[in-house]
Amino acid sequence: MNNSKILIATDFSQKSFKIIERVLEFIHNKPSELFIVHVVESSIFSKVKNLSEIGKNSFEVLHKYFPTLQASQFYCVEGKIDEQIAYHVDKLNISLVILGNSGERSHINQFFLGSNTKDIVRNLNTPSLIMKSNRPLEFNTIMIPTDLSDESKTYIYEVAQFLKTAKIKLFYSYTVPFENRLNFYGLDKSEMTLFQKDIKTSAINEANDFFDTINIANELELITQEGSLDAEEFAKKADELKCDLIAVHTTGHFSFFAFDLVEHSHKNILVKKIN
Repeated sequence: MNNSKILIATDFSQKSFKIIERVLEFIHNKPSELFIVHVVESSIFSKVKNLSEIGKNSFEVLHKYFPTLQASQFYCVEGKIDEQIAYHVDKLNISLVILGNSGERSHINQFFLGSNTKDIVRNLNTPSLIMKSNRPLEFNTIMIPTDLSDESKTYIYEVAQFLKTAKIKLFYSYTVPFENRLNFYGLDKSEMTLFQKDIKTSAINEANDFFDTINIANELELITQEGSLDAEEFAKKADELKCDLIAVHTTGHFSFFAFDLVEHSHKNILVKKIN
């Protein structure tokens, strides 16, 4: 993450201040690499209106907690949160957006007065790190689910370039038709066994072929597993493998899976929309 520009969206909660604190520790207190944005939503702005005064007061609070930060690194703006974050990402040439979460479990986690991860991520062309863990930021081992697509390969390369020293574990799951389904199709027991074996072998070979095409400097491992891709089970697997970070893209097979992970995993999640 050398020379990366980081943008943190804050709502001035203690949780968001903890995130700023951990990020400053992670970048070794080089505040020039960090920008902070606070968005006053339009519905609130219509009541208070004096954005300049809000920005001044907000930065005074921020500077009290983090004296190394300069006013030039803080943006207090009015509008829709997802749109303003996307605008400042482009304006400042940001490499990484860091978002906190409210911890709600009943639906997709919401951010900053109702804006949610889907709205924010879909408006960005840069990765978003969704902070789920209270531990210090560590990126020693990364778990990346793959569907063996070109989009997946592109994302793997981006993550490897972004976190050059981290170990990367690629996870590929595949499904084999159930016996009762094959029986319905008219296959006998021996035919079922052979057919299932062929599908399993073909899936593993396809995954290995994909793995062999990945050319990165990071230590790389492929994990294959029979069964459908499930966010809750994947999160448990990441725990078992002691991964520090889950990295997932939001296109194709993973559009819904990525956001399910936000709900089920307590690990930090790096999410990017791949066009």
